[in-house]
Amino acid sequence: MATEKLKFKLELFATMWDKPPHVEILIGDQTYYKGDITGSEEKPDIFQFEKELSEGEIYNLIIQRTGKTPSQTIINEKGDILKDQLVNIKKIEIDEI
Repeated sequence: MATEKLKFKLELFATMWDKPPHVEILIGDQTYYKGDITGSEEKPDIFQFEKELSEGEIYNLIIQRTGKTPSQTIINEKGDILKDQLVNIKKIEIDEI
């Protein structure tokens, strides 16, 4: 079966007021990053890695968000969100596409 090595580039940034969001970036069961996201929209955190993939197989790129507690979202009595903790995806490139 033929294989191809693909280059991945992800740009992520945080919206936060208290604690940074935590993510794990995976393809299948292989972790490429696990930690906090602290970048801003103007200067995002950039993650680059390569993965050899087999032709005909199905793969999932997973950005798993963890660790957010209810205390990280502040809502007023009208139900409006005043403060929150978010992970934002600025860009995903796979083989420069």
